[in-house]
Amino acid sequence: MDRLQVQWAGTSRTFDGDRVVIGRELDCDVTVGDARASRHHVIVQREAGAWVVVDASSNGTFVQGRRITRLPLGPAPVDLRLGRPDGEPVVVAALPVSAAPQAPADNDWWRQLPPPQLPTGAPAADAWQPQSVVPPGQLAHGTSVFLPAQVQAGRSLTIGRDHGNDIVLDDPLVSRRHARLDPAGPHGPAVLHDLGSFNGTFVNGQRLEGSIELEVGAEVIVGNQTFRWDGGQLLASATQHEFTLYADGLSTVLPDGRQLLQNASFQLGPSSLTAVIGPSGAGKSTMLGALTGLRPATHGRVIWQGHDLYAHYDQLRFQIGLVPQQDIQHPQLKVKQALGYAAKLRLPPDTTAQERDARVQTVAQQLQLTERLNNRIGTQLSGGQKKRVSIATELLTAPPLLFLDEPTSGLDPGLDLEVMKQLRTLADDGRVVMVVTHSVLALDVCDNVMVLAPGGRIAYFGPPAGVLEHFGCSTYPQVFDLLDDPDLWQRIPAPARSVDTASLPAAAAAVPAPPRQSLGRQFGTLVARNAAVVVADKLLLGMLLLLPLILGGLSRLVPGDNGLSLDASRFCPEGLQRLGPGRCQRPDGTIVPAVFDQGEPTQRLIVLIVAACLMGTAIAIRELVGERPIFRREYAVGLSPAVYFASKVFVLGAAAFLQGVVVTFIATVGLPGPDGSLGGTRVALTIATLSFTMAVVGLALSALVTSTEQTMPTLVGVIMVQLVLSGSLFAIAGRPLLEQIAWLSPSRWAYAASASAMGLVRGQNDRETEDWIALDGAGHYFMDMFVLGILCLLALGAGLLLVRRSATSDK
Repeated sequence: MDRLQVQWAGTSRTFDGDRVVIGRELDCDVTVGDARASRHHVIVQREAGAWVVVDASSNGTFVQGRRITRLPLGPAPVDLRLGRPDGEPVVVAALPVSAAPQAPADNDWWRQLPPPQLPTGAPAADAWQPQSVVPPGQLAHGTSVFLPAQVQAGRSLTIGRDHGNDIVLDDPLVSRRHARLDPAGPHGPAVLHDLGSFNGTFVNGQRLEGSIELEVGAEVIVGNQTFRWDGGQLLASATQHEFTLYADGLSTVLPDGRQLLQNASFQLGPSSLTAVIGPSGAGKSTMLGALTGLRPATHGRVIWQGHDLYAHYDQLRFQIGLVPQQDIQHPQLKVKQALGYAAKLRLPPDTTAQERDARVQTVAQQLQLTERLNNRIGTQLSGGQKKRVSIATELLTAPPLLFLDEPTSGLDPGLDLEVMKQLRTLADDGRVVMVVTHSVLALDVCDNVMVLAPGGRIAYFGPPAGVLEHFGCSTYPQVFDLLDDPDLWQRIPAPARSVDTASLPAAAAAVPAPPRQSLGRQFGTLVARNAAVVVADKLLLGMLLLLPLILGGLSRLVPGDNGLSLDASRFCPEGLQRLGPGRCQRPDGTIVPAVFDQGEPTQRLIVLIVAACLMGTAIAIRELVGERPIFRREYAVGLSPAVYFASKVFVLGAAAFLQGVVVTFIATVGLPGPDGSLGGTRVALTIATLSFTMAVVGLALSALVTSTEQTMPTLVGVIMVQLVLSGSLFAIAGRPLLEQIAWLSPSRWAYAASASAMGLVRGQNDRETEDWIALDGAGHYFMDMFVLGILCLLALGAGLLLVRRSATSDK
C-alpha cells in the first residue's frame, strides 16, 4: 500500500497512516506558518486504497492556480498552494511501499517533476467520480459539492460548524448544527430544515423559518457559503461573478436637494484593494455608508452575491466588516480582553470559549498582534497597532467585504504604509477591501483608485498608475486642486462606466429585521466588559473610590455635634430632665416646649444632596459619548440599544448607589442621627437612590451631547440646577412656576424625603412657608420616594430614546 510523502519549507516526511492533516495548528501532522492557512487546512486521506486530497480551509487550496475541493493523487507529486494561488507550497506524493523514504539531496526535487494532470472535460463513464461533498467532518468549498451517496439512499445530510456534520463549514457565522437536508422521498422533493441557527439559513433570499421543500435551482446561503440545489446535487458557488461587489447608479440626495453622491457605478472584484480619495466634502464617507448599507443611497443599488444589499441586508450584513475612523475598542482593556468580548457579542451563541479563544488567536496572527495580546490598547500600542486591533475586531466573523474609513488618519508616514500593506495582505486572502483615505503615499499597493469630485461624482476609477495621466497632472496636490475647478468636466475625459449592470438581478422584497444575540447573553457580556473597563480605568476607579471619602469628609466640617438630629434639648439645662426628642421637664413637672436646631442638620443634608448629585452625574456623563463609535459599530452587527443602555445603568448605577451609602455613613458615623427610629436608614436610602437617579440622568445627558468637551460644562450646570431647585438653600414651596419646575428635579424630592425622615418641618415657625412635600411622617416620606422613582424611570426612558437616536445619528 502506498505511503504519503509531504514536502514543505525544506522539510520532507513520510507517513504510513490513513490520514494526514496539514494546517496552522500545532496538533496537525504537518504544521505550516503561513497566516493565510487555516487551522486545519488540508486533509490527505486514504479512500479505497488511494490517497485523496480534501480541502478543509476557508481561503482555499490551489493547484496550478485552480482552486480544488477534492483531488485524487496519481503517481506524480502534486504542488498544493495554501490560502491563495501563490501561497505557501506543500508538495504531496504517493510512494509505493517498496520505495525508500530517503530525503533527496536537493530539497527542491519536486520542482523538477512534471506537473500533475488535472481532470478536464467530461469524465469517462468508468472514471473516478466524487461520492460526497467531502467526508464527514471536512469543509465544503470549491466549485461543486455533491450529496453523499448515503443521503441519496435515504440518510439526512447535516451542515454546520461542528466536525461531526456531513458538511463542515469552518465559518464563525455558522452554528454548530446549522441546517439539515432530508433526501427526496418517493412522493416529494428534498426538504431543508433550519436547526435554530443564530445567523439563519436563507433560501432564495428569504430567511428560513422551520423547513422548506427545495425546488430545482433554489439558492441556499449558510454563513458565507452559497449553494445551489439542482435536484440531486448541492452545488457550492465560488464564481468570480458572485464574489464581486457591484454598485449600480448610486445617488444620495438630501431633502434640500443637495447631492452627496451622483450616479456612481463600478465593480470591485475578489482579492481587490480599492482606495477612495478626494477633497473634503467629496462624498467619501457617503460612498462608504451606501456600500455598507448603513446609510443606503436614495437611488441605485448594491449587488453582492447576486443579491440587492439593501433588500437583503439581514442575510448579508454579517459578511460586511467596517472599520470607522475612530478606534472601536476600549483603550482601557488589553487586546485579548477586547477581542474576547467582541467575539462573544458577534459569534454564534453556541461558540465555545475555546473556539472564541482560537478565533482571537487566528485574527491576532493574521494582523501580527500575537505578541501584543496582553498589552493595554490605550497606553501600550502604537497608532498603527491600535488600528490593527480595530481591523481584527471586524475579522472575527471572517467577512469577505471589508471597508475602512481613514485608517491612516493621524499616523506617521511609515505607519501609513504599514497599514496599507496589511490591507493588501487581507485583500490577497480573497476579500474585497475598500479604504477611504486622504493619504496618497501608499496608493501603489492598491488595485484600483477611485477619485471623487465635490458632489460625489466619480472623476476617475482605475489602476493607480493612470490617475495622474487621466488628470494631466504631475502630482497629486495638482489633482486635488483640479477637482475644485468648476470646469473640471470639460478638462478631463469622462470616466468610462466600469460595470454592466443590465444582467444583474432586480431588487427583491425587503427581509425581516436583523437577528441578534439573546438579550440575556448580550447583557451578561456587556456587564462583564463594563466592569472590566471600570477596574482598568484608573481615573474612573479613583473617582468611584475617593469621591465618597472626600465628600463625606467635607460634611464633617460642618460645626456642631447634633449630626442630623433636630433635638437640641438632648442637652437640657441643669435641673431639667430630658423626656424625649425636644422635651425637657422642670422639677415641678412642667414640660418645656421643644427646642429645635435646624441649622446644623440642614447644612449636613445640603452637603449630602450635592454629593449624591455630583457622584452620580460625574461617573456617567462621559460614558456613552466617549464610546459612541464602539456602540454604533456593535449596533450595526446586532447589539440591542436597550440592552446596551441597561448594562451601563446596572454597572454605573450600582456603583453610584454604593457611593451614596458610603458617603452617608462617613458623614454621620459617630454623630446623632435623625430623631425617629428609622430616620438614619431612610436618609441613607434616599441619598443612595438620588445618586443612582443622577447616574441615570448623567447617562441620558451623555447620550445627548455630541462630544466629550461638552460634558464638563453640562456637569457643572446640572449640579447648580439641582442645588437651587432642591429647596435646601431657600424656600421653593409657594412660589408659582418655580415650585412646578422644581418638581422635575430629583434633588427636590430627595431633599423632601430626607427632610421628612429628619422632621425638618417641625422646626419651622412660619407655617405659611411650610414645605408640604417634606412634612413629617412615613406617608410623606414614601410619597417623596415614589416620585423620585418616577423621575428615575423618566430619565431611563429619555436615555433609551437618546441612545437609539445616537446609534444612527452622524453626530
